[in-house]
Amino acid sequence: MAMPTDSNVILVDKIIEVTKHEEYFIDYCTKKVKKYSIENNWSPERTNLILESIKFKYYNSTIYNSYAFYSIDQLKSLLDALTLINKDSKNHMTMVLTNSMMQSNLDLFVEGVIQGRYVTSK
Repeated sequence: MAMPTDSNVILVDKIIEVTKHEEYFIDYCTKKVKKYSIENNWSPERTNLILESIKFKYYNSTIYNSYAFYSIDQLKSLLDALTLINKDSKNHMTMVLTNSMMQSNLDLFVEGVIQGRYVTSK
């Protein structure tokens, strides 16, 4: 897995912050898990156990990998654009950039969460 340079990591961290990517990630996973739990008649205890296992730290390497091949100037331009777009989110919706790899990995992550792969205590 490719990772951005140290200086680029700082910019990627800012992009994640400006886009509220972690909030998007948690909301997306939570909605998918709750839908699955209802469809499969999970107990509230099981649902909560699985929901508690949703951790951004298990997914964020996908984001860093996606930005690994961008130059510092490209990342700065992207950050500037996203900051401008998201600074006055009147409808409380922020622009989050994704690509097919990120979405595929997010869906795979949700599958793993639903299967209990990220539960650390039972």
